[in-house]
Amino acid sequence: MNRSLIMKTLAVVSAVFGVAMLLSPNGLMAIYGAEQMNGPGVYNSMLYGGCLLALAVMNWTASDSATAEARHVVLGTLVANVLGFVVALVRQVTDPDVPLTAWVNVLIFLAFAALFAYLEFAHEPAAKHAAGPAH
Repeated sequence: MNRSLIMKTLAVVSAVFGVAMLLSPNGLMAIYGAEQMNGPGVYNSMLYGGCLLALAVMNWTASDSATAEARHVVLGTLVANVLGFVVALVRQVTDPDVPLTAWVNVLIFLAFAALFAYLEFAHEPAAKHAAGPAH
């Protein structure tokens, strides 16, 4: 699989959700059929939207870098998606107020966790060793 394509795809998906959460978090909730959020929920969703935009920029700008140069972005994105998957899955199966449409989030996090695990552990392993130990 092409690392650049995977990273750019994540960047686009993150940017779309990031802009939606930053500019209209309750609008995004309406698309999912979820209840409107209160003030603190809107505030935290807007902060998360900003973080998603930062993740998008990091992945887009690192997508055409050498594998060794992009490895920290790949690792960080892997961690973010694994944690996102775990949180989304646990909330989906334990909270009756989470709409069924939120399974989309579980699938998005799972897909990107798998893709970035591939990049981290199976893709171009020689380049990681050539870069030397992580600091």
